[in-house]
Amino acid sequence: MELSYLSDPPVQGSPFNIILDEDKCIGCGMCVKQCPAQTIGMVDREPSIRQEPACQHQCPAGIDVRRYLHLLTHGGSFEDAWRVITEANPLPATTGRVCPHPCESGCNRSAVDEPLGINNVERFIGDYAIEKKLRFQRNNPLSDNKVAVIGSGPSGLSCSYHLSLAGYAVTVFESQPQPGGMLRYAIPSYRLPRPVLDEEIQRIADLGVEIHCDTAVGTSVTLEDLKKNFKAVYVAIGCQDTRKIGIEGENEDLVHSGLGFLKKVAQGCKDAPGKQVFVIGGGNTAIDTARSLRRFGANVTILYRRTLQDMPAHETEIAEAREEGIAIQMLCSPVGIKRNKNSLSVTCIKMKPGDKDASGRARPVPIAGSEFTVEADAVISAIGQIIAAEGFEGLVNGRGIIEADGNSATGMKGFFAGGDAVLGPATVTAAIGAGRRAAAAIGAYIQGGQFKDNGKLEISYKGMPLNDYDKIPRNRGSLLPVAERLRNIETEVHLPIEADQVLAEARRCIRCGSLKSSFVGMPYFGKICLACRNCEVVCPNQALRFPHFYTVEKGRWHYEFDYPKKAGGGYPNPLRAAEAPEFNAIASQLTETEKVIYQRRSTRIYKPDQVPDDMIHRILEAGRFAPSAGNCQGWKFTVLQDRALMDEIGEGTRKFLHTFSKLYQGKSLPRTLLKNTLAILKPDGIDQRPMVAIQALMTPKFGKEPLSVFFNAPTAILILGHKQYISDMAFGTGVCGQNIVLAAHSLGLGTCYVGFATSALNMDPRMKKYKERLGIVWPYETVAEIITVGYPAVQTDRVVEREFPKVVWVK
Repeated sequence: MELSYLSDPPVQGSPFNIILDEDKCIGCGMCVKQCPAQTIGMVDREPSIRQEPACQHQCPAGIDVRRYLHLLTHGGSFEDAWRVITEANPLPATTGRVCPHPCESGCNRSAVDEPLGINNVERFIGDYAIEKKLRFQRNNPLSDNKVAVIGSGPSGLSCSYHLSLAGYAVTVFESQPQPGGMLRYAIPSYRLPRPVLDEEIQRIADLGVEIHCDTAVGTSVTLEDLKKNFKAVYVAIGCQDTRKIGIEGENEDLVHSGLGFLKKVAQGCKDAPGKQVFVIGGGNTAIDTARSLRRFGANVTILYRRTLQDMPAHETEIAEAREEGIAIQMLCSPVGIKRNKNSLSVTCIKMKPGDKDASGRARPVPIAGSEFTVEADAVISAIGQIIAAEGFEGLVNGRGIIEADGNSATGMKGFFAGGDAVLGPATVTAAIGAGRRAAAAIGAYIQGGQFKDNGKLEISYKGMPLNDYDKIPRNRGSLLPVAERLRNIETEVHLPIEADQVLAEARRCIRCGSLKSSFVGMPYFGKICLACRNCEVVCPNQALRFPHFYTVEKGRWHYEFDYPKKAGGGYPNPLRAAEAPEFNAIASQLTETEKVIYQRRSTRIYKPDQVPDDMIHRILEAGRFAPSAGNCQGWKFTVLQDRALMDEIGEGTRKFLHTFSKLYQGKSLPRTLLKNTLAILKPDGIDQRPMVAIQALMTPKFGKEPLSVFFNAPTAILILGHKQYISDMAFGTGVCGQNIVLAAHSLGLGTCYVGFATSALNMDPRMKKYKERLGIVWPYETVAEIITVGYPAVQTDRVVEREFPKVVWVK
């Protein structure tokens, strides 16, 4: 007799005929945690081209952070990591210093402990490349296709770099004496040392990119000249003029612009315009201006019209500015400036937060009669930047920006634009990303095609429990003491991390999306699935799909079910439609009770938050009102919330199950004879699923500790049956439990029946020591049911298909 049922899957074709859409699977492992049989495992895969890990998705430059960190932990070198970074970003030593690192804000590791220190790692790798004099490698020879780039800021440099790598001859036109744009003329040396910037720009020039400085469009060359001599033109002029405040006295000679002051500093000026200086604004330019003034000995106060939380400057820059003695006067705005010989009187008005504006922040509202005056030696305005439009009148619109479509193309044929000139003042990495996309669009344009930037799915684990990872402290760089910072504007404030710290940070990466679900089966039982479809329910991106139900084979268990003939045929069909509809299509026609019945699913992944006692009472009341014989409620409840006791009972349950498990494990002769005898006696009636579930409970998950018997739920409710109950105890307590789980679901709670602990407490003498504490005493000596309760950590309210039990109508 063929005993194939011991190891083969219960369906033909691929294991369980479950379909995994790899472009939707994000490798989160929720299906593994929810599977009661441990049929599912996580295996390595090639990352999906339609997905991006959260760090890369949040990076405006599009750096594949996951890939270069993986290289560092799998034998790759720092140079290998640098090559990956510079596929997207040619300026890693620069961005590693000045980027506000949105990649870290998106990092899924933050749900475990803290996000990865991606910025510090990127800076180290960029500095390593400078130290080792690494150079870019071009695989395509330069062609005769010439492209002009106006502006040598981050966007212009990025576009030039990517075009040059693709084989285009690039000429950059820069109006200032040196290349770098805002990187050079708006970011102080204490944040971005000039030798670092110079090295990274020179590396781009070494590709053959020609950079012509002191060449302003509109005077030295016109847009028409560029149109005649180049196949395409990329306009990356940034926003280099300061926005006017619009108040009386702002044109006084003791009132300066933030960008103008920072440019003078970049050109070597080391004098403050006065001893007492007020800076107006709350962005990075205002903070950089204020911190530079402190290094020149000035007393500085920032005037900002909103709250500290609404300041657009990066929070670390704000914190460091305050450490350096810079005062920030919030909720006030200048309304007039008056000259007093060698000083200024600045009249301000107090503000209060109003309704939210388009930025999502509270609109500042003036408080009538709250004016006050402060005295200053100088005022520096840094309330925002706009385009210097001279020479670009044909491109700049009435709103003061250049309009460009999704392919960076402007309304002028052959002209493309990006960076701050299109976006408005943004981050360095946003400008770099814009330059990269523009280079691809320009290349497609020259070749007669059209670039299409397909959006990708973000691999986000936000809201998912990631307690399978150990907490590992983040490796942090240190800061110079304040006194040392203020001595010299050239002294860099942030100190780098070391090589061993870089590798340690790389090891903290959880490799989002680099795994996939695999229906690999489990030890001793092969590929056996319980058909519960829990994996399908909890998958956050609906990557798993059961196309149909099982084809029951010879040698398998057999039930008198009718199975749906096609996918979707087993969904709820209470209204007797010709075919089972999508649940959402009929939900509005159902009662709330019906919806709860169809949507309630077992929860095996819980949040750690405890459920309030009042809510536990509500679901117990639902159980109390379950129907019973003569309304005699022959049960009582024990609410178990002692975590240590739950763990003890769980361990005792595993010991109890070990006896049964041993009968089915291994390949010894007695066990083989037992299995084969059972197969011969009842070839169509052995349902191994209980033993599969037992083994699943005993097998380590993710190579660590075994599954928690109570699924780490914060609460377990024990329903204890009365020995002298006048009717069928199983019936009464069963309906009671059903009331509890349905009421819990309607309140947003998750529940799951725990059968093995129930059996252990009833049958194993070793569990007697827990009974009195749990209230399992005469006459309530039987544990009828145990139900875990808690807030579900994953979605568990998707409906699934079911088989059709036989229905006999007797009329």
